[in-house]
Amino acid sequence: MDSKILDKIKKCLRLAKSSNANEAAAAMRQAQKLMAAHGITSDDVAVSDVDSHIAKVAAGERPPAHIGMLANMVAGAFGAELIYCPIHDGERWNGRFEFYGVNGAGEVSGYAFEVLLRQLTRDRNAYLKTQSKRLKRTTKIRRGDLYAQSWIYTVAQHVIKHERSDAENAVIATYQAKRWQQPLEPMTGRDNTKGLRNHDASALIQGRADGKRVEFYQGMNGQRQTALGKSS
Repeated sequence: MDSKILDKIKKCLRLAKSSNANEAAAAMRQAQKLMAAHGITSDDVAVSDVDSHIAKVAAGERPPAHIGMLANMVAGAFGAELIYCPIHDGERWNGRFEFYGVNGAGEVSGYAFEVLLRQLTRDRNAYLKTQSKRLKRTTKIRRGDLYAQSWIYTVAQHVIKHERSDAENAVIATYQAKRWQQPLEPMTGRDNTKGLRNHDASALIQGRADGKRVEFYQGMNGQRQTALGKSS
């Protein structure tokens, strides 16, 4: 759809809500005329407000559970939806999360996810460097993922889920119905934390301690803004 035409239609629809009956009627007629001329439906106009952001992750065909936890936490914080859509380049799977929503939710969620994931990755790697080099690879992965899950869980304690309005939910539902003919399949991440040992408790403790230092601001008065950082 031509973005300029869409903008004109949206402008007319906004004017159609005017308290001036004549102005409102004229604006609605103009909107309907433009929609008919360009084959644009009311659903097309509604879903044009949905924005999206694709975040690439080194997570393979199915991501580890902690990365899925992080993505879901961030999406919930800003009222976005997300899907995991890996692509195979002929040699390997390249993971991608797509965040989508209205009023900028998709873009800000994707940005926040990327920033938090980089921070989590740095912290997880720093923690693993403190572990004995003699540990088995499976043990290191298990402890690293336990650390990450504890880190995310701690950050999530200060996150307030954004409750979308009925109008926003309607737009999202329309967008999903137009984009996907069949319902999307639910997916669970890879659980690398099975076989928990007593010595693994240190990973949970350190993850919680480092997670407490993460600052996540969601904005005020419904504005989807975020400031991410780390306290000293």
